[in-house]
Order: sequence, then C-alpha cells, then structure tokens
Amino acid sequence: MAPPPNSPIRFELLGTAPSGARAGRLHTRRGVLETPAFMPVATHAHVRFLTMDDVAEAGARFCLANTYHLLLRPGTELFQRTRGIHGFMQWPHGVLTDSGGFQIFSLPGEREISEAGARFRSPYDNHRHLLSPESSIATQNAIGSDIMMVLDVCPPSTSTEAVTRDAMERTHRWALRSLAARDATPTGQALFAIVQGGVFPAMRSESAAFLTAHPFDGFAIGGLAVGESRELLYGMTGHTAPLLPRDRPRYLMGVGTPIDLVECVHRGVDMFDCIIPPKMAQQGYAYTFEGQLRISKHEYRFDEAPLDASCDCLACRRYTRAYLRHLTQGGHHLGTRLLAIHNLRHFQQLTARMRRAILESRWDAEYRELVERLSPKTSRPRPTGQKHGAFEVVKTRGGAHAVRHQAHGEVMHPVGPWEEANALYVEQTGLERRLSTFRDEPLRILDVGLGAGANAVAALTKAQAMGQARKRELEIVSLESDLHALELALQTPEGFPFLQPWKTACEALLHAGHWEGPGLSWRVIAGDARETIEGVPGWCDLVFFDPFSPEANPTLWTVDFLRAVRTHTNDEGGLLVTYSSATPTRVSFLLAGFYVGQGVSTGTRTETTNAATQLENLATPLGERWLQRWRRSSSRGAHGQEFSEQLERQILEHPQFAGVR
Repeated sequence: MAPPPNSPIRFELLGTAPSGARAGRLHTRRGVLETPAFMPVATHAHVRFLTMDDVAEAGARFCLANTYHLLLRPGTELFQRTRGIHGFMQWPHGVLTDSGGFQIFSLPGEREISEAGARFRSPYDNHRHLLSPESSIATQNAIGSDIMMVLDVCPPSTSTEAVTRDAMERTHRWALRSLAARDATPTGQALFAIVQGGVFPAMRSESAAFLTAHPFDGFAIGGLAVGESRELLYGMTGHTAPLLPRDRPRYLMGVGTPIDLVECVHRGVDMFDCIIPPKMAQQGYAYTFEGQLRISKHEYRFDEAPLDASCDCLACRRYTRAYLRHLTQGGHHLGTRLLAIHNLRHFQQLTARMRRAILESRWDAEYRELVERLSPKTSRPRPTGQKHGAFEVVKTRGGAHAVRHQAHGEVMHPVGPWEEANALYVEQTGLERRLSTFRDEPLRILDVGLGAGANAVAALTKAQAMGQARKRELEIVSLESDLHALELALQTPEGFPFLQPWKTACEALLHAGHWEGPGLSWRVIAGDARETIEGVPGWCDLVFFDPFSPEANPTLWTVDFLRAVRTHTNDEGGLLVTYSSATPTRVSFLLAGFYVGQGVSTGTRTETTNAATQLENLATPLGERWLQRWRRSSSRGAHGQEFSEQLERQILEHPQFAGVR
C-alpha cells in the first residue's frame, strides 16, 4: 500500500537485516530522525531532571509529550498563545504527542468510557472533562506536535478475550474519527494509528489489517509493556511488526529497557519511548554496555573509573564512579541529574550502534553481542558445560569463571577467583610486608579449603614476584577433601589463566602431594580437615580459611574445629582471614580463642572477617557497636551451638570486650 498522499512525513528505508531489523530515516518538518530511534519522555513539556539542551546534547531528535497532562496543565489556551510546545519548552526538534488514552484508562477512581470518549475529573481542580477522538486531536493541534496519536483504548494485559476485543474494535472506530478530525483541519501534523489486540495474536492480526487499510502516516503497537512478561512482549511485537507497511515507521509505545530495544529492533520496530532513563537514574541505576549497575553499591566506593569507558557524556567525561556514588548515597540532586544525562546518552548510543550494524550488514553478530552484554544478569552463575567429579565451571555475573559444587550449588569465589584471592587473602594479610622482613624460619600459611587453588597460587605469585626483596621462605599447607576442583580448573586454562604459570606445581601437588621451588614449598593433605589438621607441622603465621559455607559444610565452622585451627596459629602475630561476616561465624571464632575484627569488602560482600591471636593485629576489631548488634540479633549462637546464658557470659567476658562491657 502506497503512503498517504500529501503526508507531512516520509519514511526512507535504508537497510533491513534477515531478522527484520530495519534502519531508516524519518523525514519530518523539523528535520530528519534516524532510526532505530529512542524518544525521551517530556510528559509535562520537560524531561525529568534535564534541560532540553541536555536532551539535544545526548543525541535525541524527537521527544514525547503527554496530551492528557498538557490538557490539564498548562491547558490548550497557553499553547495557542505561545504558538506551540516547541517555543514553549525551547526545543527546536521533533515532538510526538500521545493521545492521553493510556493515562485516562490508568486513572484510579471515577471515569466513564462510552462511544463518545472518556469522561474524567481533573486531579488538580476536580473539573470534569471529556476526552474524545476529536478533542484529543484538537488538543494535539494546539500543542503543535509533529506527530499525533489517535485516541485508543488500552486494556490491561490480563483482560479477557472479550474485553480485549471490545477495546480493539472501539480503538478502530476512534482511529477513524481521529483521522477525520485531523483531515478536517490541516495543520501539517502527521497521525499514527495504534494496533491493539492484547496478547491474542489473531486479534493483533485483525487490528493491523483494519488500520493499515486506511491512510495513516505511521503505525504504533500499543497495549504492551503494561505488565505482561518479556516473552509475551517480544512475541506480540514479533508477530505484529511484519504486518505493518514496510514504507512507514513502526513505533512500539512505552518500551523500554536497553535489552527491550535490542529485542524489538531485532523484530522490526523503528521508534521507542520510555521514562526509564531518568526514572532509573533517580533510583541510582546506570545503564552501560556491560549491563546495568547500581552506583550506590559499596564496591564503587573507591572506583576511579567512569560509568562506562565507551560513553562520551558529561558524567563519564568528568566524574568517577566513586564521586557519583558519593552523590547518590547522600541524596544529592546532582547525582540524579548526572545519571540521567548518562542514561539518556546510553540509549542514544545504543540505537546508533544498532543502526550502524544494520547498515553494515552485520546485525546478527551485533544482536548476539548486545543480548549477551545487556540481558538482565541473574545472581545464579551460568554453567559452561565443563565438569569433573562433583564440580562444574560456571561464569559469574561479573564475567569471571569459577568452580561450583553441583550438589549444593555453592560457587568458589563468586566475585571472581583471582580478584578475591588477592584482595582478601594476600593484600589484606600484608603478605608482601611479612615476606620482606628477614626471619630464619619460613612464613607458614595454613590453607583450609584448597578448592581450585586460587588462594595458594595468589600467595605463591606474590612471593615469586618480590624477587630479591623477599627475605623469607614461604611454606603453604593446604587441606582439601576433594581435589577434583583443582583438576577441573587446570583443565580449563581459558577460565583460570592464573594457574597456568603454576601448572607444574599444581600437577606435582595432585600426583605427589608436594612441590618445592626456590624458597617456596607447597603441600596438600587430602582428606577430612577435622582429621588431617593434626598433620599440620608446627604453627602457621597466616590462615586462609576458605571452606564452603556453614550451610554446605557445617563441620568446619564449629567451635571445636576452629579451636584446632587456633592451636596451629602462631601466638605472636598469627592472623586468619575468611569471607564470612555472619554473626554466628564471629561468635564461633571468639569462642575458639581468637580476637575478631572486621575484614575488607570484596565485591558483593560489604564486610569479611579477620581473626587474630593478638588484639593489636586487627585493623578494625569488633567493639561495642558489634556487641549491641549481637544483643539484638536473632542468631546469637555459634555455628552448631544454640545460644545460652553460658555462651553469653563467654562472649561478654572475652578479653576483647574488657573495656566495653
């Protein structure tokens, strides 16, 4: 079907991918809109937290305004006096106005829907209004938008087939009335129809067939992104988009997140709008090409990187994640504004990136990469298919490889093995400082829970890298009941590259139980650690305590086992580090005879735990504040030990709390 004669817009299709993804140009009276395109929402004639100069600088060339809200405030008379919305909000580019239908049908309380239109009361002054197809067009005429939308009926996605059909058929009748009203008073404004039909494919087909038989300038897919699942959103979009004319723009209303844009461009949509960029900024979220991040997280406290190294927005050019976290943590408006600037720029970069890929005939590869990067990350790591014994290799949310126990599902180093091993077990213990001080006896590390070898190898790597600066030999004794995890990691060099320089050492450990190098020694004692710990020779200066959690491996977190660990920890300067900061964990260490303190943050953990044989060896010992929290806690006992008056006395009489009782 040919475009309508004398249409105020012209759509130029420049490229199409095999999936149906399209790149084009929409020629309008206020310039060219390159598609795919994202339109920021200027509901009340402004985009939340931003000036229109900010919007233009982000790359947007069309924005969406809301007929319902502008009808009520400031009213059509003002727009008639100021000659439209463009001059009113100082925006020289394109404006699309929705019809107001969605807002009216979303109103709580009193409203009446009839063939005439929708009657409702203003929430501002309680005056009654009738929004009809004709009055909606008249309001949009006064606003002076470049593209108008027909008044439609938008039922909930959970509506029955009968309710959905009634809404669809009324939408069709109102669409023809809207078209007649537009043509009765030519203003040079384009008019888009809206395909309805809910989640029923046959009705979507029927609606598209009816509306495309009439001379609308473009077509929207409505009634989605209203509570249905992503699968239904993508399914209905993929069903409907190919039914719309190839030579006119296709607009998916109210969508969405970056991954929604990718999936729906893939299915043939050209135009999008959504309030998400500034709304999510207000909640402290930023969109990047590595996925969504919440800037208020503790892990960004010292992060000197920009939000997204590939972004050229003001926030990324000038400010660090640490600074943006500071602003959002303090509730400062500047933080929201900078995140909103970034998010809107990200959406514009995303649509431009998709456009280039379509025009360069490489959309399928780009689509796969964007889906991988932008899909919502679940907290559950994804298996890679590599397995050995009780273990499998998984890819964590952050992209690192790790080993997971298949039976109970726990992941070794969920933050990432190498990063966590160095931050938690090597840097925090001051290993380099300890090795640079001359002693006749070697520095001994007790490694409880060898796992995939990350902690021990991180210590060996640090010692070797010191070269001549190392003044002391290093001995490591690892305890492990199942060596399959280390074997699996060695078989996966692409996931655990830090093991490869130590491949010979690891293989010797697995086959002979012992390896030695210049000034270095590494031994593994296989079996149940409760029994094998008696084979640990002498005292150890450091303990890397890294077994599976108390839930998965309760026997290694009991007070009895920790007392055995304490007997092998050097009385002079001995230090234990572990990932857990749970109250029962700290109670257990206290009862086992350790002094206990707060450890460093590692990724998802805001705190870890240190346990020392001397109080002065703790950087941040637990004190009165922890005791207060412990008294209020519902988990006041130790692992495997119920809370009792005797336990309470033992904690309160611990020498660590002598000055705070």
